[in-house]
Amino acid sequence: MAVKIYALICQSNGKAYIGSTKAKLPKRMREHRCLLNQGKHAASALQADWQKFGPDQFRLVSVETLPDAATLSDRREAELRWMDHFAKDGLLYNEHRVSMRPTDDAIRKGVANAHLEPGNRWTPEENERRRLAKFGKPKGHGAKISATKKRLGQKPSLDTARAGGIAATDKRYGRT
Repeated sequence: MAVKIYALICQSNGKAYIGSTKAKLPKRMREHRCLLNQGKHAASALQADWQKFGPDQFRLVSVETLPDAATLSDRREAELRWMDHFAKDGLLYNEHRVSMRPTDDAIRKGVANAHLEPGNRWTPEENERRRLAKFGKPKGHGAKISATKKRLGQKPSLDTARAGGIAATDKRYGRT
């Protein structure tokens, strides 16, 4: 399926939002229209003009069609070329230069470097501590405890959760 680079153009001021899609253009227009009508579009200037001028002033047009064999890099390059075309005259709605997922290389680099970020430094010791904390507990273990408490009419409390659940509470009060 061919990739289309499109422009969502405001006919009142000539500004455009640039994007790309493998889907049919009417489907992509419906997606933009839905976001804009709900006031949830990422491009705030486009959102403001949609509310100011109304949906009748906007048209989605294909500005370039790439072959089926086009890579993600080709797609990104074509999109940036059209963004530059509109931006040089101050007619671009896009607030970000990247409107699609990162390339596979970028994802690999990000995953490889994630442990360098503060808060993501999981040492082998930390991994072992987490593994042991889950050891012997089946998946959904917490849900079973909550269901049992609901069945017994008990209200799950924050103190009980901090103390280690029902078993720890029973031990503390001499119940086994």
